[in-house]
Amino acid sequence: MEKKTRLKEIREQKGLSQREIAKMIDTSHTSISRYEKGVSMSDETIKKICRALEINADYFLGLVDNKKKD
Repeated sequence: MEKKTRLKEIREQKGLSQREIAKMIDTSHTSISRYEKGVSMSDETIKKICRALEINADYFLGLVDNKKKD
């Protein structure tokens, strides 16, 4: 699964809007929309998203199937 798919999947599972995630990581909702459409994101953005959503970065990147942070 790709990052763009994981981001949308996790966001929806947590019942969050793009605007809510954007606020959590101090960016615009249009940036979140672009990320969900496949626009690349910086390593720092990936870290912020993982911290905000309390998910494992390896899961977000599609390297493992475990969502939880260790």
